[in-house]
Amino acid sequence: MKTIFVMLILLLSFTAIAGNSVCVPTQYDETVKLKYVNDGDTITLSDDRLVRLIGVDSPEIDHQYPELSEPFANQARQFMQQHLTQGQTLHLAFDRRKLDPHGRTLAYVYTQSGQHLQELLLSNGYAKARVYQNDYFWQCLANIERQARVQKVGLWGHPSYQAKRVDELTRDDRNRWREVRGVVTGFERKGQHLWLIIDNKFYVGIPREESGKFSNILTLNLLESPVIVRGELYYSYKKWQLISYHPSQISLQNKP
Repeated sequence: MKTIFVMLILLLSFTAIAGNSVCVPTQYDETVKLKYVNDGDTITLSDDRLVRLIGVDSPEIDHQYPELSEPFANQARQFMQQHLTQGQTLHLAFDRRKLDPHGRTLAYVYTQSGQHLQELLLSNGYAKARVYQNDYFWQCLANIERQARVQKVGLWGHPSYQAKRVDELTRDDRNRWREVRGVVTGFERKGQHLWLIIDNKFYVGIPREESGKFSNILTLNLLESPVIVRGELYYSYKKWQLISYHPSQISLQNKP
């Protein structure tokens, strides 16, 4: 056990995300014109390209059955419409991956005055921070989301967006992306994973080959600390589990 803890200290240390961060690119890659707002995290340009905002996830609108839209989905789109106008000039900054599997352009989007749409959405509670491979600004965006969550701004004040306790998980949560909250009660190295144990019964696996990404995430100081973990849940060997491939899936919360 001592060997495991020494390995953890060397391998994993917690990063405190700086407050009041601003996600500023070194340069803009393209200047474009807005055609219209599709939803909280997607816009259409004057050349008909769809742009998906990197690093954020707004509630989904069900265009076929509007009554089935997720809570705050329409408010997120209306919020964007209030801040953007047709024909407005916008600046795009790209990350490593420029297109998503649906052919949409992936970008950090800024107004001419330098206002960052991703930060605007997160700080007002109209989106969650979420990494989809591109992660240049993930720490900055995660910090902004955390402040909105603590203040219960926007969607964070709605019951649907509260992280679940382990005891609240049901069969309906299997194979779905969920947020789970609890207290770190231990670590375990088994097979090809390092496991973070929540409330003695929920297991978060960090693949050994991905461990370098977590060099600033976990230490023994995390023991007995409240966290929120997020990812696709599965139930195996009578235990709830998720695999964390990116440090954004584990966040330290303020102690009560």
